Formats: sequence, structure tokens, C-alpha cells
Amino acid sequence: MSTQILICFISGLLWACFDLTRKLSLNHVSPKIFLLLFMFIQMFFFLIWCIYDSFYFYFDLYLIPGFFSAITGILGGLIFLKSLKESHISLTIPLLSVTPLFSSIFSWVFLDEELSSIEYLGILAIIFGILILYSDTFRLKSIFNSFLNIKNNLSAKLMILVAFLWSLVPVFDKMCLDHSSINIHGLVQSILIFIILLFFSLKDIKDLTTLKKSNYKLIFLTTLIGISAVVMQFISISITFVPIMEAIKRATGQFGALIFGKIFFNEGITEQKVSGIIIISAGVFMLI
Repeated sequence: MSTQILICFISGLLWACFDLTRKLSLNHVSPKIFLLLFMFIQMFFFLIWCIYDSFYFYFDLYLIPGFFSAITGILGGLIFLKSLKESHISLTIPLLSVTPLFSSIFSWVFLDEELSSIEYLGILAIIFGILILYSDTFRLKSIFNSFLNIKNNLSAKLMILVAFLWSLVPVFDKMCLDHSSINIHGLVQSILIFIILLFFSLKDIKDLTTLKKSNYKLIFLTTLIGISAVVMQFISISITFVPIMEAIKRATGQFGALIFGKIFFNEGITEQKVSGIIIISAGVFMLI
């Protein structure tokens, strides 16, 4: 396994754990307040990194992609947390598998990153795997009815919107990293998102007084995992194509959602779910 693939896999594993702890945290705090706390702690992490390490930043070239990265990150984050809170982790997280498809389109348009035919076939396999996950049987009609199942499920539709938004974020991030170091990029994004969220969350901040000490510990653990996932993703997109990073990240997330959903939320493991994961994994192997 090459170093690039290993780093992408570690990033995906961290994101899978982050999905779990985020869902657990959302039992105690609203999506908006959780994201605000996460950005607050992440901001100080990157600030310390900048203080103790060198960095570079070209403001004029960074401004436009940096702004759009922050906006799409906020929208995607809030919608994701709402969908995750109200639905099964083993059914909503797999919908993020369509992110590599969107990423391949956007990275081709904005970054001139073109994948090979087998790599595009891998992305299609990932999408087919998600249809299996939402099917009731293995019959072809049932598989295609998955589109209707997703259409009639609000959380599912929200998660597909998240996939669209989050497919843009790493593209904008990669453009930003051409004009900034990882540490200053993380700091600027954290500050921007925190300020915007704070403006819209002033009435909700009082909810923090109702949190117990154990809740803060869980949120802090979630933040540490999340920051590690963010840093590893920044490193991943700086050394490999965005669609490949997204595909490995999402496929790893599917396994995490299936296992964590069973262990922590007593969600059933069906033949359709297992088969869908296997097909998604096959798609990832085509990519690497």
C-alpha cells in the first residue's frame, strides 16, 4: 500500500470515528451549538500550530476559494448534523458515497484532475453499492426502487445535499493549499466559520449552561478526533487526487457506519447492507 493510500485510509478511519462521536454528542447538544464548539476548539489548535511552526499565506490568491470553502463547509456541516441526528447512521452515512462522483466532476472543472476509465468505473460501483443498501431485496426492480426510497426519506435527501456540498469543500481546500500552509489554512477557516456561526447562534448559546461535565468530555473527545480527521484530510488532498481521497474516505466510512450502527445503536445488519459495502469496497479497489 502506497503512503498516499495509507494516509487516505487513516483519514477515512478518523472520519468514521468522528461520525460516531458526533451522533452521540448530538444527543446532548443542538447541531448548531456543537459545530460552534468544535470550531472554537479547532481554532485554538491551529493557532498554537501557527505559533510554534512556520506558515505562509497569500491573501489575495486565497480569498475567493477560502471564502467558498468556509460557506460550503458551514452549510454542509449543519445539514449533515441534522440528518445524522434524526436517522440511522448505517443508512445515512453510506449516502455520502456519491461524494466522489461530485468530486470527480468538480476537480476536473477546477483542478484539471482527470481520472482513468477504471477509476470512473470504481466511482460508479460505489454509487451502485448505495442503491443495494437502500433496496429491500436483490431483485433489479427493488434496487432501482431505492431511488424512490431515498426520494421519500428527508434525511436521505439532506445527506445527498451534504454530499454535493462536501464534494466542493476539498476542491476549494486544495485550491487554498496552493496559496497557504495547512496550519494557517485551518486557522483561517476555523475563525471564519466560528464568526459566522456565532452570529446566528447568539440565542442558542444559553443551552451550554445545561450541559453536564460528561457531555463536555464527549464533545471534547469528538473535537480531538475531528481535528485529527481534518488535518489528515488536508494532508491527503495535498498528495493525491481529490476524488481518490473522497472515495477511500467514504468507503471506510461505510464500514464504520455499519459496525458502529450495530454496536452503539442496535441497527440491524442486513444482506443488502453487507452486499452494498462489498460493492463499495470493490469500487475503492478500482480507484487504488
